[in-house]
Amino acid sequence: MDDQQLDKYRNDLEFIRLTAAQFCRDCERMGFKIDFDINHLTGILHLQMMVEPYLKLWCKEENARLAALLYQIDIPEHLLPEKGPCADISGLTALVVKRELIKVVLRKLYSK
Repeated sequence: MDDQQLDKYRNDLEFIRLTAAQFCRDCERMGFKIDFDINHLTGILHLQMMVEPYLKLWCKEENARLAALLYQIDIPEHLLPEKGPCADISGLTALVVKRELIKVVLRKLYSK
């Protein structure tokens, strides 16, 4: 699924909240604690702003578990920077949110 196909979902608050919930579930499966209210999200950039501090912290303190989380989220290795996922935190955040959105959209489309 490319960026153009995702654009209509990036502006849909229901999909943004479902994306946040998916991220929280994936994190919890890996033992990471998340503490933000998905019902107060106002947009995709707001979600990215909420996710980024967690990824930044985990890059510093939980590097091995972060790799497992990225696998859980299903981020292909070829999309990660050559220097490692923590070389570009904002890029990693955008990638994580995008992949979680793709999972939500595909689930919605194929659950009908």
